[in-house]
Amino acid sequence: MCTSKRVFIGWSVLLMAGMAAAASPDARIAVQMPTPGVKAPDAPKLPYRFVAKPVAPLGQRFGNVAGVALTKAGHLLVLNRNPQIMMVEYDAAGRLVRTFNPNIAIGGHGMRVDQHGNIWVIDSFLNIIWKLAPTGDPLMVMGKRGAIGQWTEGAWNGMFNQPLDIAFDGDDNFYVVQGHGGTANAPACDLCATYETVNLPVSQGSDARVLKFDRTGKLLASRSFDDGGGPFPTIHSVIVTPRGEVWVADRQRNRINVLDRELRPLREIPEPVHACGLYVDARGQIWMSSGMDGMVMQLDPDGRIVGWIGEAGHSDDPESDLIGEAHYLAVTPDQKAIYIADSVNAKVLKLQRQ
Repeated sequence: MCTSKRVFIGWSVLLMAGMAAAASPDARIAVQMPTPGVKAPDAPKLPYRFVAKPVAPLGQRFGNVAGVALTKAGHLLVLNRNPQIMMVEYDAAGRLVRTFNPNIAIGGHGMRVDQHGNIWVIDSFLNIIWKLAPTGDPLMVMGKRGAIGQWTEGAWNGMFNQPLDIAFDGDDNFYVVQGHGGTANAPACDLCATYETVNLPVSQGSDARVLKFDRTGKLLASRSFDDGGGPFPTIHSVIVTPRGEVWVADRQRNRINVLDRELRPLREIPEPVHACGLYVDARGQIWMSSGMDGMVMQLDPDGRIVGWIGEAGHSDDPESDLIGEAHYLAVTPDQKAIYIADSVNAKVLKLQRQ
């Protein structure tokens, strides 16, 4: 059955109300590019093959696909930037279940499902995070729409500065990473809105940070990753590993920052590719997507690449298996299928274990 639920927010009103002039360019903003000289990792190729992709419903086509997630029932959720079909659900056989929450975000960026089945949707343009019930109904919203404020240590001002991803621990604390390298995350498709704001006190995406909250949304801790030199970090993904470590991916600097649950630094893991999206499957296996490097990898508990698959490239061919940007990924509990959110080629790719 296919249904459409209510429109949560009228972002067109916000756009018309004054989002007109962008801030001047900052010298520390770096345009996202593939890793120079990137090559296949020195590890075995994973035993998967590309199979038929999920088809966009209602005669529509996907906008930039920002995130994929799996429900407790094993259904696939897709978050993309076509406002008509912004959230889509498929059953395990790939059949359409529903479209819901059209137009929930200007720039959907990430999506996760917590241990209770709640769906968390991140809007990096409006700087808000939705907590939704499994039905899609809103339970909580965090952040102030379209607002960014100067960070003050020891007190959260209620604002995010381009939140990108979220993770959870066993105590229902949640961890949010923010900081898109100072970019406005400008969309690359004609179905996407633009996001230009006026008189911001800080550059968009410039505060590279992880924030820890309790289940009620109270801030418990935070840590900045900006050392003041070079391009702004792009703090793109976060997981809590089976060891209880918090892994924070810095896509700009090709590394994973490892912290304890109090956000104290433990070590850094360099990666030969973009550390773009991190995922822990039901078996405790850690996975990583590599953004414009166009691959997904298995990682061991120390962050070493132990397997990989994928090939980067731009293509308008809906049958192509080239990956424009492996933004985020999700892996089924039996590890038989991998889903990749391609935010450049605007599609969901599916890999099936051979």
